[in-house]
Amino acid sequence: MQDNLWSEIRPFILSSFLNYESIEEIDREDYIKAFSDRSLLVRMPVDLSVSQFYSIFSDKVLSDGVADITPREFLLREGNVRSLYVFDALSSKYYLMKHKTMQHDVGALIDAVRNIEIVDYRKLSDRFSLSSTLEGEDDKLNYELIPYQYDFIVSGIKVQNEVRMDDTYFNQDVSSISGAVFGNRLDFVKKLKDVNDSIVLMYGYGDKSLTVSRTGNIAYRQKFNPQNSKSLTFKEAFSIAAGKLENFGLMPEGIYLSNYEYDQSSKTYTFNFNYKLNSLSIAELDQSLDPIKIKVKENQVIAVDKNIKSFAGEYTPEKFMNSGRMFTIDECITNNIVEINVYYLQDNGIQDSTLEKYKYYYKIVSEIKSIDLKYFEESDGNDSYMIPVWEVKISNRVYLFNAYDGKLIKTYIK
Repeated sequence: MQDNLWSEIRPFILSSFLNYESIEEIDREDYIKAFSDRSLLVRMPVDLSVSQFYSIFSDKVLSDGVADITPREFLLREGNVRSLYVFDALSSKYYLMKHKTMQHDVGALIDAVRNIEIVDYRKLSDRFSLSSTLEGEDDKLNYELIPYQYDFIVSGIKVQNEVRMDDTYFNQDVSSISGAVFGNRLDFVKKLKDVNDSIVLMYGYGDKSLTVSRTGNIAYRQKFNPQNSKSLTFKEAFSIAAGKLENFGLMPEGIYLSNYEYDQSSKTYTFNFNYKLNSLSIAELDQSLDPIKIKVKENQVIAVDKNIKSFAGEYTPEKFMNSGRMFTIDECITNNIVEINVYYLQDNGIQDSTLEKYKYYYKIVSEIKSIDLKYFEESDGNDSYMIPVWEVKISNRVYLFNAYDGKLIKTYIK
């Protein structure tokens, strides 16, 4: 459904940047008021400036008034058919744009979502009555949506690595990748076994190498050739990375850019991608462990790290078989409140030796930045499977909660 929504509203968003009649900065309170019944908010998975984002779809030049805005969110309201609200998280500014002529029909999209959505949501500020429990700066006017009522349960799934290490499958599984990396001249490729049982395919004197590990990671490395170097724009580097990925084995469904960095000193772009299984993104134990990472130095791909899983059937571990429903966000937080308190005090430099269990509860929930239901990989003997987890970002810290039992799996700063 997310992909369908984006396909429907993207043309209006792109056209608004090029053909806007007016743009004005508005207050956060006005933005929050606009996000009410019959409105649709779209949050971007990565921070790109309007010029970077627009360049992927068109070569047309944008005006200085919008080119440097970095949209984190887009908000559309039914009835305001020429209006587009934009939140620039990097500058903490909110904008209202009006298109010259084009209109959107977001009401029809909202009806479509309501017809299939099985979860009831509330704004955090309303769910926890934050305006009456917190005062001054502690009241964040949090408009993040929290799942409120649901009685469904997401099934676990069995998964397998893209390249299986068994001799029976290895050559067949790796061929779609090795062919793209080394071409048809495999007589120049050496096959080595590393100390950790990884298999290394090396071309020539190490100009190119492909390493496949038992954990499923596939690592490609190529020596940089300075004679073929060429400076690139963001669009050019992204096109090279995407082209490499398309020809690098299995292309997972629902793949999207989750982060990118540019190192000016080495002129290297690093693109991180995530993907989806059964419509859920993959949760990782650390922000640096995205399933796919591609490095483009000038005009050459020098590194690819890829660890994706393919669906191998539904599977729920026996210990979770009797789970009648998933734990709510409220239950996950309250069941782990002692640990969350410790991290909250540590991250905010607060000294409190007489800590009461729920003293900071409302301050903590007021700082929830995002809530996502994702899949997280675990293993049971020789089998790998994924279970649903709640990924909750509180301030700058990410918490992963097992949706079956509410236990805290991992936390890290992001």
